[in-house]
Formats: sequence, structure tokens, C-alpha cells
Amino acid sequence: MAERSLARALAALATTALVAAACGGTATQASPTPAAATGAGATTAATAAATAKPVLSRPVEFVISTAPGGGSDIYARIWIATMEKEKALNTSVLPVNKEGGAGAVAFTYVFEKKGDPHYIMVTLNSFFTTIIVNKLPYAATDFTPIANMALDPFFLWVNEDSPWKNAQDFIKAAQEKSITVAGTGAKQEDEALFRRIQDTAKTKTFTYIPQSSGGTVATALAGHQAGVDATVNNPSEGLGLYTASPRKLRPLCAFTPASPASGTYKDLATCKSQGLDITDYYIVRSIVGPPGLTADQTKYWADVFKKVFDSPDWTKFMNDNALQPDYRAGDDLKKLFADYDKLHKEIAAKNGWVQ
Repeated sequence: MAERSLARALAALATTALVAAACGGTATQASPTPAAATGAGATTAATAAATAKPVLSRPVEFVISTAPGGGSDIYARIWIATMEKEKALNTSVLPVNKEGGAGAVAFTYVFEKKGDPHYIMVTLNSFFTTIIVNKLPYAATDFTPIANMALDPFFLWVNEDSPWKNAQDFIKAAQEKSITVAGTGAKQEDEALFRRIQDTAKTKTFTYIPQSSGGTVATALAGHQAGVDATVNNPSEGLGLYTASPRKLRPLCAFTPASPASGTYKDLATCKSQGLDITDYYIVRSIVGPPGLTADQTKYWADVFKKVFDSPDWTKFMNDNALQPDYRAGDDLKKLFADYDKLHKEIAAKNGWVQ
């Protein structure tokens, strides 16, 4: 795992299928003032406003690259529910899970919808690693960046019955023998973080078991499936099994600079405070569209997601799940994507995932 720092790096599903929104989005002509109602320029502007087409003319597919239950699936569905509640757009949005190929199935599906604003996709870091490792015929930076909603941290998780009480217990055990761990996909963010733990703490090589989503990762740990003893799930992915009665999972520490200040995980120790100094790697929870969206189409979607970002529901969700609020659009988001693309090329090279 690359050592380069990138500092700015629901337990239940929010909706089920089709979500209808109620707000109209067609441009309307303003009532003219005496000054504005005179002259050819005013007539032309009024005609354009009256005939402008809405950005969306049919239902939207919100594509999710993982199976139901993982972080991307959770976020897409809460965003859809919030769009409906906030009346943020003029059509319905359908969550569509297209797992497979460590995300490649979904990425290719959206990439091929060039210029069509009726397709959007939630990202995770495999958006970078899968494209790089599999040498797909496009780059993450070819997609249209719409908005970033948060930086999602990683926690070190164990089963409730684990003898390990902190990161040092885990490290000591991992230095003595190979521990079986699980994560979303292969050669993706979870495996990258375990390889970095391995390098940083000089542990034995982890036996890594790939899963189809963060939800199945958490389930594997809760049931010790295939001998899984630890994961690096995001907070939202482990929340349901952490708050269950009886409790099934617990986090040992957070890979963040400081402990969560509020919410369910308030005062959880940082991994750094327990001797595992990794604080700078997050999942970017962003939305992209296909290549070739126009400036107007991109702004439309960025404005929709800014409304979602500012909503009380999303604010509460971020607080409950220890997310770092991080709304970005436009050039700021383009830079974040360029930085993460470069970072994951370094990660892939360091771990020997590309030739």
C-alpha cells in the first residue's frame, strides 16, 4: 500500500425500488417588467426560456457497482430517498445493482451511456483500482464528475467473541500467524488497506477472502465464514451487526486522525493511538455520470446533490456513521479524482497488481 498521504481523502436500506419525485424542473418564463419587456433581446430571451427542455425527460438509473447491503448500496438508496423527500428533481430514480468484475460491469455500463444524464453512478475506490488493474479501455477521469458527498473512513472490525481488545492485540496475533480477513472484491480498497497494515506492522501475510459487498463482508465476519477473523468495513457497513442484540461485531479502532466526536461511534479509539499509524485513506463517496455530459446537465445534478447534502437526513446519517462531510463539485472534484487516480496507480504498482 502506498505510503503517500492523502489527508483530504443506516444500518437499514432506505428505499426499496422505484422512488418517485414530485418537483417540476421545466424552465418557466418570468413575468416581464416594463423595462425587460421591450426590445428584440428580451423577446429572444423570453422565447428561449419558454421553449427550454428539462434536463431529465424519463426515469433515471442510479447504478451501484456492488451487491445490496454494502456502503455504495446504502448511500445510493438514502440519497434517492432524500431526493424524494426534498423534492429535488422532476422524475423518478431507480437503484440498479450491477455487481460483477470488481465493479467493471457497472463502470462499463455507465461509460457506454455517453452524454445521457439519465444514468448516474455512486463510486467507491474500486472505481479507480479496477479500471487500473484490469487495464479497461477508459479511465476514472473520463467519466463526468458530479459531486462528492463525504469521505468514508475505515474501521478495524472483529467478531464480538474475539479475544482481541485493541489494535495491538490484533497486530501481535498477526505477527505470529497468518490471519484470515475479508473485504469487498480483490485488489480493491479493502485489500489495499490490509496490505498496508501488513507492511506497516510487519505482520504475516494476511489470507484475504474477497466478498461481493461490504454487507457480505460484515456477514462473513459475524459468522466466521471461511475462518474470517477481521475486516476493515466502513462504519455504515458494520453498524447493523454492531448495534444488534445480541451484538455480533465490534470495531477495535478507526483509521482516522481523531476519534469520532459524536454519533454511534463517539470516542472510538484511533488505530494510531493503539500503535497502528494509518490515518489518511478514505473511500470517496461520489457521484459520476457518463462521459460527455454538458455543463448544464452536470450543474443540474450537482445542484440536486447539494440539496441532498444540505438535508437534515444526510447530516444525521453522516453523524451516525462517522463520515467526514466533504461536498465537492466542479474543478475541486476533478482534482480529487485526479489525485485518487494517481494514488491508486501507486497502490497497484506497489502491490504488484499491474504488469
